[in-house]
Amino acid sequence: MTELPHMSPEEVSESLSQENRERKGALQQEAESLEPQVSDCPKFSAGLWVLAQTADRFCVSGYGPKVPLDEQIKIAGKLDGVDGVECHGSDFDDFEVQRYVDLVAEQGLVTTNVNTNVWGTAKYGLGAFTHRDPKIRSHAIDEGKRSCALARELGAPSMALWLGADGFDYPFQIDYPTHWDLLIDGIRQVAEEAAPDLKVGIEYKLKEPRTHVTVSTVGACLAILLELNLPHVGGTIDFGHALMAQESPAESVCLLQRYDKLFNVHFNDAWGYWDDDMIPGTVHFWTTLEFLYYCRKMDYQGWFGLDMFPYREDGGQAAQMAVDNVQAMWAKLAELDTAALEAAQETMGAIETQQVIRKLIF
Repeated sequence: MTELPHMSPEEVSESLSQENRERKGALQQEAESLEPQVSDCPKFSAGLWVLAQTADRFCVSGYGPKVPLDEQIKIAGKLDGVDGVECHGSDFDDFEVQRYVDLVAEQGLVTTNVNTNVWGTAKYGLGAFTHRDPKIRSHAIDEGKRSCALARELGAPSMALWLGADGFDYPFQIDYPTHWDLLIDGIRQVAEEAAPDLKVGIEYKLKEPRTHVTVSTVGACLAILLELNLPHVGGTIDFGHALMAQESPAESVCLLQRYDKLFNVHFNDAWGYWDDDMIPGTVHFWTTLEFLYYCRKMDYQGWFGLDMFPYREDGGQAAQMAVDNVQAMWAKLAELDTAALEAAQETMGAIETQQVIRKLIF
């Protein structure tokens, strides 16, 4: 307590008030220094297919009217919190590049990633980068190179390879060593086209359209990345794909970021048995929160791209709910006592850690 000799009652009161204010300010600064600091909310982009009114194999016409590409872009521009869009190279089979560029700019958006469609036509039924017909394989690789050219034309920083057609359905159907040689060689050719200014993101998925997709898990993806050993080639985590592979999506983040290889995130939710592509945070709340926690902890600085198939829902409404959910969960991390969590994790006890995180909700 401050010494108060020879002071009037009014001066004593003022002195005590000043001391209390200083003490309160010091305590507040100390508390703030101990609080986990959550950076600004992640950057969101929307895959334009989310807004297209997609169809499934049981209702191939879809459950609502199709939305043309120009309208998809306009819907994306109205989404609060969305600053970018992802597209496919095949979007430009019948749509002028300059028209797309103008529309995206008019909506105040940027193109964040160009995906390569080497799975959506019959010729890729038995494979794309691994097809044993040299002409089909060459066409698939050229399509990857086309995505690089489009990314540069659109001002996108990256292109992506999800090689869903490359895999097998039956035992003995493929020769695995040859298959892997062809796959990695094809990726390398596209990576050479992308260098030095574009990032290449390899997205993994356990199955569909093949019963076994070759780039199936975070481990398979990482094996390819480490063999290629190219600084501009990394991985893309799709939240639902990680669930399908029985992974902890948060651990998958840590594995890729251990090598600075997490280049993109595709966000959704799923029940875990299939690629349901649902709205984030609607099924796996805690798993999603842990995923976000480790995206923050591992300093992921890239985009969160919405990758959903709202078959029976309005695409724009689903996308807005997705952003709102993730933003709310990201903000919820500010309430997490990180020091207490890390201390609890030292015990490796489930009760100890759950006692910390449950306070966010209960």
